[in-house]
Amino acid sequence: MRFQISNPFLYLTSALVAGIVVDRWAEPDRPIALGLAILSVALFAGSLMRGNRAAAIASVLTVIMQAGVLVSSVERASIDDSRLKRLYETGRITRDTPLELTGVLVAPPEPAPSACYLDLEAEVIVARRVAFQATGRARLMMTLDNAEAVEEFNRLQLSYGSRVRVLVRLERARSYNNPGSPDFNDFLERSGYDLKGVIKSPLLVERAGSRAAPMLLDLLYKARLDFLNSIDRHFEPSTAGTLKAMLVDNRRFLDPQASERLREGATYHVLSISGMHVAIIAWALLGGRSKPRRRRTLRLVLAIAALWAYAVMVGLAPPVTRATVMISVGLAGLLIFRRAASINTVALAAFIMLALKPALVADPAFQLSFIAVAGIVALALPLADRLRAIGEWRPTARTPHPPACSRAMRIAAEALFWDERKFSEEMRRSPVRYRLEKARAARWLGRLRLQRLARTVVLLVITSFAIQLATLPLMALYFNRVSPVGVLLNVTAGLLTGFLMLAATAVIALGALSASLAGWLATSVEAAHYLLVNSVMPFRDLPGASFRVAHYEGWRAIIYAAYFIPLGSLALLIDRWRPVAWRFEIDRRVTTDAENRLPRSTARRLRVASFMLCVLALIASTVAVLLPPSRAPGGKLTVHFLDVGQGDAALIIFPGGATMLVDAGGEPRFERAGQEETEIDFSDDSFGVGEVVVSRFLWSLGLTRIDYVLVTHAHADHISGLSQVIENFRVGQAVIGRAPGDNSGFEHFRAATVRRAIRVGAVSAGERFEIQGVSIEVLWPPASVAQATSGNDDSVVLRLGYGSVSILLAGDIEQPTEQALVRSGAVLRAEVLKVPHHGSRTSSSAPFIDAVRPECAVISVGERSRFGHPHADVLARYFARSAKLYQTGRDGMVTVETDGAAIALRTFQSHGLPE
Repeated sequence: MRFQISNPFLYLTSALVAGIVVDRWAEPDRPIALGLAILSVALFAGSLMRGNRAAAIASVLTVIMQAGVLVSSVERASIDDSRLKRLYETGRITRDTPLELTGVLVAPPEPAPSACYLDLEAEVIVARRVAFQATGRARLMMTLDNAEAVEEFNRLQLSYGSRVRVLVRLERARSYNNPGSPDFNDFLERSGYDLKGVIKSPLLVERAGSRAAPMLLDLLYKARLDFLNSIDRHFEPSTAGTLKAMLVDNRRFLDPQASERLREGATYHVLSISGMHVAIIAWALLGGRSKPRRRRTLRLVLAIAALWAYAVMVGLAPPVTRATVMISVGLAGLLIFRRAASINTVALAAFIMLALKPALVADPAFQLSFIAVAGIVALALPLADRLRAIGEWRPTARTPHPPACSRAMRIAAEALFWDERKFSEEMRRSPVRYRLEKARAARWLGRLRLQRLARTVVLLVITSFAIQLATLPLMALYFNRVSPVGVLLNVTAGLLTGFLMLAATAVIALGALSASLAGWLATSVEAAHYLLVNSVMPFRDLPGASFRVAHYEGWRAIIYAAYFIPLGSLALLIDRWRPVAWRFEIDRRVTTDAENRLPRSTARRLRVASFMLCVLALIASTVAVLLPPSRAPGGKLTVHFLDVGQGDAALIIFPGGATMLVDAGGEPRFERAGQEETEIDFSDDSFGVGEVVVSRFLWSLGLTRIDYVLVTHAHADHISGLSQVIENFRVGQAVIGRAPGDNSGFEHFRAATVRRAIRVGAVSAGERFEIQGVSIEVLWPPASVAQATSGNDDSVVLRLGYGSVSILLAGDIEQPTEQALVRSGAVLRAEVLKVPHHGSRTSSSAPFIDAVRPECAVISVGERSRFGHPHADVLARYFARSAKLYQTGRDGMVTVETDGAAIALRTFQSHGLPE
């Protein structure tokens, strides 16, 4: 029972999490939860009176679980009618409603490339000439794309506490309605914002005074901005972007290439302030010692105060807050419990944060940070303690017997931890002298002064492996990436991150004193940054170093929770493992074995068997996590028209399971002045649609291979996402219509196929194929001309036939091509039509629709198209012909399924996940 007794918060936090999950899933009535809590308290009191310890513990856990239900339900019900979120949900404000929003800045303007971000606490809204109270927080992006805009912004002199009036439209973050697609609105809410908006010019902002701001907060925020400017003055842009992320939690300036390489090596986490970063700062504050020897209490208290000042300075974002709470609890543990790193410490930190904000239970960053630290303290630290005990063993009254472990483990532990020089010195002073046969490697490493280095490296590898093992299912679920090479790279990444943080701070501090010294140190920072970013390059082409995996969707995701059962059992076995036992532990073990009538050898074999069984179960769980099965072929032709915003993407699944991806959408961010902010800017990552939408959907089906990839034409909203898909999946063959000579999107696509050694074929009108019983007829374009182009009217047009059902994929063709197809006499009749060019008024001519005569028409278009798609006249033409119309931006992914005779059509919004 030692494990249970020494870690009470592990069980209390588990009960709290269970209660929060129950409330989020079932939403039980609050009086029922309150009644169960009162009943549990009464049972607890009765159990104590009867001396029934087990019943008392069960009652306490039940009380905590019901408390979790209650705090979660209170949080859900705490949104009043004046909150921006509620105003939007009830329709009092809409994304099309121009507003005059008055509020107070809760932080200074946050710099970004050619823009800045304002965090505004709402006070009053004027909409349709009606003013009403408003609460909640909005994140507003102001574009600063020219010198005049920057000058106008500087005149405003905005700072923390400024009250402003803004002309703006507010909306929720854009989400893509497909299986597997992340909900950026959830990310927005977890970051503390109700709505977002774009201010297209500083002229739309008026300063209306200010609210009194605490002096300390004002000083900390100003120090942060000064620090950001100092980073720009001393370092190259790529290095400066990384340092801004590491030191002040601003990831707006990250170099895309550097970010992608860190992702490949599973070291991207160094760019987000977390426990490692706060621990490095704490280590520096404590003078390089985790346990300061002198004035212990004062130094720990000052360190905790400094850490919280730093957390406030960088904005108290959830990841920073989590890390600071955990480190603060750990440092406080040095004073109270005398043991900072324990599973109880981690559980206590989680308990505090979840009690204050239950919604964090669904936050991926929260889950990853706590699981990573739990992996360290439950796996790495206990294993390191056992190895140290084995390596340092010598016969004493308390430890009379040699370590009970294999010879290989004993040699390895002694090589790392046995200090031959210290032992020899003790023998010279001791009245009783003896010799011990220790590993020769220990003596050689000691003589060469390499033992400490070897020990440090091995312990760092063990720690990195524990983190990788603990976070494996979450990395597969949220990022679809597994990087075994990260076990090694995280060791160097941690060391380089520590050097970058401390050295960069030193450069800025020395800049005012000695430019030459600061310049020399800045050069070393640049070199360390280069090593950090490029550390994955030697392993990049190594098979299995880093790879993408599919993920489970819906109820099947329970496999990720099941993974932690054998992992937790392994942690429990390591905790109970005593290779070097004290005398009283040996006596107790012998007594226990005798009472159970088991010989000691038999008991030991049972323990070994339990360990091996646990390891095998963990291996099986790992395989299940990494290799989710793809959907079995259903003998039907299925076409999924994905919601990719303003763009096209469709997945064809043939009756035998072969797959063809037709286009993959484009990038959702717009770099030109005055256009609305990209939705993805509210996420931690700078991924495009090909990664977060198309690839995530394919992975949700269990796919890691695509048989065919087809490019209809080279416009960005069709081809841009394909490069990322090609990087993420094994592709059998790429197919194009026309290859333009000068097109950046097509060149990126071609380069991706060359890197992945994918064969590229071309198709033209008149060609026919058959795949698993489905006939494919290419209707357009004609054979390539001398000067190839790849515009709308060069789109590949396919007609799929299965049994008596036909599906026409019309790309982005416009009326001239529609007329040419009608005149050509080609068979256009199809039950299902992918409407050409997103429903533009330049397409879907009446003769073309009459030739197709679709029963169902699918328009691939964004929920809010900046081009005005689909046009009202186009919709009217389809309605006049009794065609059922579906729009991906409104209805989500549209799935068409046929057995060759009947057609079944469903949308993501109405039916959710495809079965």
